[in-house]
Amino acid sequence: MPDVRTLSDRELTVGYFERQLLHRTEELTAAAAVSRLAALQAQYSPSPHLALWARLPGFGQPELEAALLDGTVVKSTLMRGTLHLVPGADYGHLAAAWRHRWLTELRARHRDAGLDEPALEASLRAFAAVPRSAEELREHTALASGGRVRTEDLLHYPRALLPLVHVAPSGHWRAHGKPRMVLWGGELPPEPAATARLVRRYLAGYGPASRADVAHFGGLRLGRVDPALAELDRQVGLVRYRAEDGRELLDLPGAPPPSDPGRELPVRFLPKWDAALLSHADRTRMLPAAIHRQVYRAVNGTLLASYLVDGLVAGVWEHRCTRGAAVLSLTPLLPHARRPELEREGERLLAFLEPGAESRRVVFAS
Repeated sequence: MPDVRTLSDRELTVGYFERQLLHRTEELTAAAAVSRLAALQAQYSPSPHLALWARLPGFGQPELEAALLDGTVVKSTLMRGTLHLVPGADYGHLAAAWRHRWLTELRARHRDAGLDEPALEASLRAFAAVPRSAEELREHTALASGGRVRTEDLLHYPRALLPLVHVAPSGHWRAHGKPRMVLWGGELPPEPAATARLVRRYLAGYGPASRADVAHFGGLRLGRVDPALAELDRQVGLVRYRAEDGRELLDLPGAPPPSDPGRELPVRFLPKWDAALLSHADRTRMLPAAIHRQVYRAVNGTLLASYLVDGLVAGVWEHRCTRGAAVLSLTPLLPHARRPELEREGERLLAFLEPGAESRRVVFAS
């Protein structure tokens, strides 16, 4: 049996930085970047735009908005019951992979409700053929189920039964108001092909990764992850590594090899809920354990906007713009000697956030 290479924590951090496109050297379209990254978390409307700004030279908000309009990028509630932007070509597979987990939980909660699920699905399918608001979907689910769906699940059930995608302007830069959803026009693929596609896309953007990492990203149980890994291994032959702590890490053949661990990485600003920090069961690849609780608020599941120094989160940021004066406030959480570089990158961020501001400045919290 061949020896399995052990990857140091530093090799994983540097390689991950590059795989996440944070080296910012590749001239990709917004749609191509979303495809490379598998999914961008989209609970907060500006976050996907900021995520691509951090990764693509010359990125502008209209490019992502155009991709959402033409369907090459789709916004929907998917993995872990969270809003994401995903490639339109992958949407059906990702929706099918998540649907099983969601329906299993919903059916367990409604086991004794006497719910006629096929009839409810048929009614919702006809209703959602045109865009509907969340409130309209809740009201229709309550009516079509005869009041048998629990109040807290009136929106969960239609999103689990049907592939529902958001319509513009949901997903646009700083879009507000009530989003509308419509029935996706394709057919959901079968298993294990659906979850195998999810795993393949995940490893391409976030690997090398453990089984637990894959399950965490997909919001899936290992009982569904393992058949998908086996199917993917049969198709392409997965590469295996070891982490310093002994965990087995899996990757795709031909994936970029772990990079030079001695390379110093440029500073980068990440938005709230950036997928780079949330998509592993073990987040220490980029988020040091010592500051985890200061960056991720587990009570409400909030991941603060943060900045990276040499590939690791070293602080958090927020901005405000009052009477034309834009201010970016940085709160250091770990010591470093990269303040001038952070100021330059922070000024670039402010120009993206507030292009019409009369003045911009970067300040450091004491």
